[in-house]
Amino acid sequence: MKLFVKALSATLLFSLSVSAHALYDAAAPEQSAAPQITPTKPGLHLVLNGGLTYGGDTIATARYTDGSTTDIKGGALIQFGIGGLYQFEDNPVALMLSANYHVHSAFGKNGDISFSRMPIEALAYYTGKKRFRIGGGVRIVNSPEFTSTVSSPISPIKSATFDNATGIVAEIGYQLSPQGWLNFRFVSEKYQGKLLTAWNGATASLAGSAPVSGSHLGVNFSYEF
Repeated sequence: MKLFVKALSATLLFSLSVSAHALYDAAAPEQSAAPQITPTKPGLHLVLNGGLTYGGDTIATARYTDGSTTDIKGGALIQFGIGGLYQFEDNPVALMLSANYHVHSAFGKNGDISFSRMPIEALAYYTGKKRFRIGGGVRIVNSPEFTSTVSSPISPIKSATFDNATGIVAEIGYQLSPQGWLNFRFVSEKYQGKLLTAWNGATASLAGSAPVSGSHLGVNFSYEF
């Protein structure tokens, strides 16, 4: 498949029913006990995270020989990273710094196209609510670039680079386990085009072109060690 860019007796029965009911009543308190979640311990923690995002403008479109298409979005699709989180002992506040890789790709037998970037995120959380945290911060997006390994008359673009960008992050987290968090987030950011390069070696400046939206919604899982 090629890729182109554009869920017995009544007495005995009564006796069994009463016994079963008694056993159920005795076991009910233990079964209904809610699991206890230990808050994040004070101090520094290593954090691994990964998840999915979607949104932003279409940067390129992959067209397959079967007629199907995939739009490469400025706010999609997979982000994963590593960082550190510090939970204060006397205040319900945590700070996290992480380095990440964010990419959206489409693949075919004759090549692939991708939009990739490397965001560094600095976030602060309020952790005073049991099993929840809410926060936000900034992310510095480094080396945003569209690349293509598909060379054909209808796929003339080899790469397009963009200026580094600064985005704003808002996030709500729900604690699944003592170390695991499920996070829902919104990111607002834009990419200004820099340089377009064709397969024949020709280049064109993208300065002054309309910015590409990289704003997106996302969900990820983070694990604290």
